[in-house]
Amino acid sequence: MDPFPKCSVCQQQFTLKGPAPYLLPCLHAVCETCVTSAAGGVISCSTCQREVNLTDTSLQRDGVRQKEIFHLTAKHRPTELLCTHEDDGNQAVCWCQECEELLCEYCQNMHNSFKATRRHVVETFTDTTPGSMYAESVCKLHDRYPLEYFDKNCNVLICAKCRLGEHADHNVTDLNVAADAAKGRVQEHQRNVSAYRISHQAYLTSISKAINDTKKTSSDLKEAIHYTFHSLRTQLDQREKELIIELENKTKQELSNLNTKQGTSEGESERCKWASEYIKKILRYASNWDFLTLESSIQESAKTYLTSLPPDTYRSCATALNTRGLDKLKSEISEFGSIRASCSYQTDKGTQAGGSHLVDPVSKNEHLEFLEVPDDPTTLPRFGARCETYRRETGTMTSMTLRCPQLQLDAARANTDWCHVTTDGELVNSPPASQHRHSGRLREYRGTCASTPILLPPSPSTVTPAPHNPQYWETQSRVGVVNEGWRCLVLEVGVVEESQVDSEVFVCRQRRSWCVSVWSCDTHLESLCTRVCQQREKGKCYSNTMSDTPGTQATLHYGVVLDVGRGRLAFIELDREVVLAKVDVEWRESLLPVFGVGRPGRNTVNMKVISGADITMTDTKKSLIYDALN
Repeated sequence: MDPFPKCSVCQQQFTLKGPAPYLLPCLHAVCETCVTSAAGGVISCSTCQREVNLTDTSLQRDGVRQKEIFHLTAKHRPTELLCTHEDDGNQAVCWCQECEELLCEYCQNMHNSFKATRRHVVETFTDTTPGSMYAESVCKLHDRYPLEYFDKNCNVLICAKCRLGEHADHNVTDLNVAADAAKGRVQEHQRNVSAYRISHQAYLTSISKAINDTKKTSSDLKEAIHYTFHSLRTQLDQREKELIIELENKTKQELSNLNTKQGTSEGESERCKWASEYIKKILRYASNWDFLTLESSIQESAKTYLTSLPPDTYRSCATALNTRGLDKLKSEISEFGSIRASCSYQTDKGTQAGGSHLVDPVSKNEHLEFLEVPDDPTTLPRFGARCETYRRETGTMTSMTLRCPQLQLDAARANTDWCHVTTDGELVNSPPASQHRHSGRLREYRGTCASTPILLPPSPSTVTPAPHNPQYWETQSRVGVVNEGWRCLVLEVGVVEESQVDSEVFVCRQRRSWCVSVWSCDTHLESLCTRVCQQREKGKCYSNTMSDTPGTQATLHYGVVLDVGRGRLAFIELDREVVLAKVDVEWRESLLPVFGVGRPGRNTVNMKVISGADITMTDTKKSLIYDALN
């Protein structure tokens, strides 16, 4: 059933015989009762919460809703329509437009039998349509003259006699022409309002999507937080075990020393006891001759004991837990991590900049998107204070989130026999002006590593599986050829399991290592070539990386894509826009990003790590990363 309109104040349904509807400026309806009883002359529309001051606004009857009520009553409640011709209380069955009468069945037969009314158009209620059950208005001044014209000056409808009379000098137009023009303007308003509503619907759709994305992001962040703090707890537990083992070893050593001292002291004490008892026997049984002959022996024995007197008490070694820096660590933990929101607004989808949409050439031309979110603190793991995040959405409603952690070269671990890290954060293949050797520096490997290892995700059996968020960083290296000569390494970028980082001079020679290397090639003479090495095995040789002629200079760019959750590692050459290799590995321990340079004299190398917010994410780079992960 079509719903009857309601008063926007009292919420009562309008009826044919009830209070008449009035039109509010917001185009909602209010009944006559609410208009006459408005407190303080102010009406508050409950539909749109707009207030109307009746002292400033004159409301007009809502003729459209009156016709709607009449049509709905005729269609759904015909028993409420009574004959108005004889006013006999019979139920009306039809409507005469010319007579403007509701007719019962008896009056309809009489109406059709009279000569004056038999030609009138009579509509039954079942045949009526919205807008048909009303007759043309007639002039109140000139009875039976239809209102055929519209006076624009007076803004009223007039008949033909009015037009020739007092409205003769006014701007008068045909009623149908004026109505058609007004209808056209109303239709234009309707189109504008509809377009405005469509815009809001699209906006609401984007809000709904944002709600879902926010919930998903929250879920992902919860998993990331859980993983991060699980990793910290794991590291703390490991440190606790190490300290306990160290304490047990020290305790064992100390107890061994004490047991030795205890045994020695017990032996000395027993020997002193025997000597003392014998001297007592001498004093009891010896003759004068015995005293004279035994005195020297007793003196020597007593002298032996008295020259090695033990201390009054044994002072044990003071063992304590060194908690230096604990307060600072607690403070950093209390401030560690932050949740930041980053909002972006799109005003014109047709003129977006920055390449947020692309067609991937290797994934069946699927429509994809990267959403850039700056300064996301939830790195997996956290390398530094900043992390860039990129999300790629596919047509199948799946998404790929790429994290770009802030990487830093560890200057304190650089092998200063061959290289050093400058104050600008560049790795240079020359020793520093002054050597800084200490136990923490790399001794074999000719390079350095990142300051923080990449932890592996926890076992699914003990914790919720960590989200598979791949990570990306890249390097920019300025290379110059100085001399001709031996074939050697120029530079390398990769990852290695933490225990192997200082086991060989190059990453490519280490057992649990993966890297992209640039060499002066034995096969392609006069050329520096690029290879990917996996656990001591050399991969395909990409020739013509740059010329090996002295004086040649070039800048080389390589990217590393790592997904520890899936066990995927890939290397990208950004200059030639190619994925060099994709590797699937089951890692056994934490990984360290490593950066190596060749020996000085043959080439010059200045390598800079680009990470976090410093990465420029282009469409081509997005496609290469997506290809590397699939």
